[in-house]
Amino acid sequence: MDRYLFEVLCFLEKQGKGKYTIREIADSVKISGTMVSKCLQDAKTAGYMEGEEIFYITEKGREALEPYRVKKAVIMAAGFGSRMMPATADRPKPMVMVNGKRIIDTLLDALVNVGIRDITIVRGYKKEKFNEILEKYPFVRFIDNDLYDKENNISSAIFAKDEISNCYLCEADLYITNPGVIAKYQYASNILGSYSLETDDWSFRLKDGYISEYQKGNTYCYNYYGISYWTAEDSAQLRTDWTEIYKINKDVFWEEVPLILKKENYKVEIRQCKKQDIMEIDNYFELAQLDKSYR
Repeated sequence: MDRYLFEVLCFLEKQGKGKYTIREIADSVKISGTMVSKCLQDAKTAGYMEGEEIFYITEKGREALEPYRVKKAVIMAAGFGSRMMPATADRPKPMVMVNGKRIIDTLLDALVNVGIRDITIVRGYKKEKFNEILEKYPFVRFIDNDLYDKENNISSAIFAKDEISNCYLCEADLYITNPGVIAKYQYASNILGSYSLETDDWSFRLKDGYISEYQKGNTYCYNYYGISYWTAEDSAQLRTDWTEIYKINKDVFWEEVPLILKKENYKVEIRQCKKQDIMEIDNYFELAQLDKSYR
């Protein structure tokens, strides 16, 4: 299936049966109205959709999307979260409550919402605290990284590398306000990002449609958010490259491997989101702004 047909079918699958204009679909999937019309005709010819004014995806269309369905996720949750002290004195940052909900629950709920239950969490600091989530999410599995305080997060990637395949790879300390940032289907490897005119945080630019210039601080760029998807092919390459880099340098971030150190091996897209879709709580002050019980 080509990318354009994939995007149109994903729109129909997500939105459900309804009356949609060509312009509405084109604006949503970001392709021309001419191409949308062609895709709708091709989809109808193939038996992937039905309808004239009211469109809906057929069971055959859902079957065509199935090879692109994401069925697993790996969550990096081994870190200490020192800037969130004293909230993290007795628990990892992802287990901190914000307005009555654990930070990590916002991610887990988004994953479960699209049918992903094959979820592995790499834990380290106060690792036993993560057992509390099993009451709500009994299907979650854990991998222990006892090197979390001695090496950078590439060690978590190494511990979890056998779980990385056609999956989401997520940071655990993101407070998700829009569950839609986790999509049911994915076509190509990508990282979530929101557009910025200027930032002093980690960011990247696009070149020929793919991520370039991953660095801290930039202009006319995309802010990096720690939710990415990796195809089976790129996952295999990650396992190889992580292993190679880890042998010589244990003080790098896992994402530096595909985006800087071995970037020639990857073509990673940006999947755009809005800044309000995810709240990054970097320190205790920001936590207290969101939840007055910490003031």
